[in-house]
Amino acid sequence: MRLEKLSIYNFRNLSHIEMPQLASFNFIHGVNGSGKTSILEAVHTVALTRSFRSRKMDSVISYDKDDLTVRGELWQGERAGQQIIGVRRPRKGPVLVKLGGEKLSTAGQLAGVLPVQVINPASFELLEGSPGVRRQYIDWGVFHVKHSGFFEYWPRYRKALQQRNSLLRRGNIDVALLAPWDREMATMGALIHDARSAHFELLISAFSDIYQRLLNLVGASETNAPSLKVSINSGWRDSDMDFAEALRSGLAGDLRAGFTRSGPHRADIEFRVGKMMAGDVLSRGQIKTLVCALKLAQSKVLLDQGIATVFLIDDLAAELDEGRCQAVFSELVALDVQVFASAVKRSDLDDSWCLGKSLKRFHVEHGVLTEC
Repeated sequence: MRLEKLSIYNFRNLSHIEMPQLASFNFIHGVNGSGKTSILEAVHTVALTRSFRSRKMDSVISYDKDDLTVRGELWQGERAGQQIIGVRRPRKGPVLVKLGGEKLSTAGQLAGVLPVQVINPASFELLEGSPGVRRQYIDWGVFHVKHSGFFEYWPRYRKALQQRNSLLRRGNIDVALLAPWDREMATMGALIHDARSAHFELLISAFSDIYQRLLNLVGASETNAPSLKVSINSGWRDSDMDFAEALRSGLAGDLRAGFTRSGPHRADIEFRVGKMMAGDVLSRGQIKTLVCALKLAQSKVLLDQGIATVFLIDDLAAELDEGRCQAVFSELVALDVQVFASAVKRSDLDDSWCLGKSLKRFHVEHGVLTEC
């Protein structure tokens, strides 16, 4: 699956640009503030209805316009053919999403249509950021598996959690009032945990291979590479206990605290080197290599299930040295995914990294795009 054409209207400083006949690798360069990252944001918006830089889409719409529109032409293979996807975001009112001319009622209906994976400076918070960043990472993969049911389970779980917490905040309540929300949380929470665990098992298998190859390509041999252990935390203290039992055993503490202290909403991924947290042991270069391996591995898992990913890579040369950048691109070539990559200088993205894959270069200046 590929984006064959992209049309962008009123997106930040991009008044109107057309990108026809897109390639496997699409390199965009220009000075900071020129609009190169905005193009990557626009791809993300047509895929997920929002930017990866800001959830406040009002700030993304060109300052003198009432709405933005992004339209993409997708090639989904010989059997599925071409399909058009479009997103319109007004300053006021609901977002409009159309796929193949049909209006979609929920973002969940986009699952698996155009998965996009972002590697940008914020991505490196995956290791050292909050647990919420890591939950978002694992849930990205689960969400895009069409039959996982995740985009149905998670909203139901969140609603039950909000209702339960609202009751807990009242203090002295009849615990029977919690029963229906406990049942809903236990049911949906177990399904969420199972979906995450299944994805995580596949993910770690793919990650181990990719991470080692990246280390080898940048000169870190198996003998001096840190021994890394990655595990998933269910979100409740005893992972051998089912979630319904965990809710019951934690009720007294929840009543005292005034909120639900355990559950899938508290899940986390742990990275350890020996007994130490990986973020405290690994170098900055190793951390960034690890995060890139995680992103690549997740796309490998989806690809094995017939779901191709589009990569949005924003100024990787500012984060990684040339050797690490080349190693990451070698994995992208092996995955046979489509890539949109930005950089300040043309030389920051080397033609040779594409290893014979189709390549197009674009230069953007003051919101005006030219092919070069």
